[in-house]
Amino acid sequence: MEKYQKIYSDLLKALQEKVYQPGDYLPSDGQLVIRYQVSRETVRKAVKALANDGYVQRLPGRGSIVLDRKHFVFPVSTLESYREMVAQAHLDASNDVITIKRHVPVPENLTGDNLSILCTLVVRRRWVDGEEMVLDYDYINQDVIDHIPYEAAKNSLFDYFENQLGLQIDYAVKRMTVEKGTFEDRQLLHIDESMSMVVIRSETRLADNRILSFTESRHRADRFTSVEFARRHK
Repeated sequence: MEKYQKIYSDLLKALQEKVYQPGDYLPSDGQLVIRYQVSRETVRKAVKALANDGYVQRLPGRGSIVLDRKHFVFPVSTLESYREMVAQAHLDASNDVITIKRHVPVPENLTGDNLSILCTLVVRRRWVDGEEMVLDYDYINQDVIDHIPYEAAKNSLFDYFENQLGLQIDYAVKRMTVEKGTFEDRQLLHIDESMSMVVIRSETRLADNRILSFTESRHRADRFTSVEFARRHK
């Protein structure tokens, strides 16, 4: 293990054990240099990795402040399963399977047209750090997959598709909006009428360009953060 990885690991463990709370500052670069007997560049590399992973924010001249990890960091520009996202973020997360229903047409607001596909609808509620955060509505093309086992819905649909069925998922097209919460949002996520929802609708295709699924992912706006990296062309 490289020296910066050791510092990263120690600080991450302290964050996970709540040694540092949201709003606290980590020890300064100088203090970490003395503690670990390393160069300032090594310390900066470790803390930068924590910042890149969404644990802290570097404030010039002030230090590194601990962020509130209750915000669900959603990668809009990448295609990852929910299980992959929470594993990377080291979050305490779980799923409830609300519904698995076959022979369901896809709503027009997901297809954008009158596309006639019958699907298996899987509705899941996502819990993060003991709070209901997200509702996912997955419409899975029955022409591609005829049956969705409960355990696959409970654990990871992507894992079932790729590692058990051998399908090759290629890409997804996503659209994000902010909308008023529905009755079902309020009922299943236990939010009040004032809460807005960040809604991400996507169409996922296989390598042979067949439609695999349409998804509507509904996130509590007060617990949603989208982090993207953008570089200006020169």
